[in-house]
Amino acid sequence: MDSLKYSDENDRCYGATGMAIGLMVFDGEDMLTSITIDGNPNEMVEMSPDFYFAGNPGVSAKTAWNQMLKNYNIGLGMIMANLLCRNLVKERRQLSSEMHDFLHDLAREEGRESCSLDDDEIDRLFDKNLSYLNRVFTHRGVQSVAHDFAAALLSRRTLSRLDVLEQLSALQML
Repeated sequence: MDSLKYSDENDRCYGATGMAIGLMVFDGEDMLTSITIDGNPNEMVEMSPDFYFAGNPGVSAKTAWNQMLKNYNIGLGMIMANLLCRNLVKERRQLSSEMHDFLHDLAREEGRESCSLDDDEIDRLFDKNLSYLNRVFTHRGVQSVAHDFAAALLSRRTLSRLDVLEQLSALQML
């Protein structure tokens, strides 16, 4: 889908900014290693190995499934946050219905594959996350933090986990 591609470095910065904010609001910042706008757009956000959890014989099935569900939810949140930050914050426009449908289809495919969720479970998570992230990215305080973060990322090119946490610390006060 062409509208998923980044139009320029600034657009890439806002996408990465959205993913960083998404990680923070879904309590996944402990899985972040770094963010860079150099290199492959699919590898802008580097995650710790914990994010790619695929099971462990020493962990109960329930614990493993809960971790996979958490990681699915964080991944879905990051994709949504990427697009919402680019649209709501940078472009000041709502997601198109085509983009909404694309995200929904992606959520269903990934939810079935990674967690064996049924469509009703996926739809509830999708609607809840999208509604929450819409509120996050339409908040003026969050928008201000997002603009500052994107500018810092554009000038520095790469931010470590600690840099990201420092740049986004203002979110905790909103």
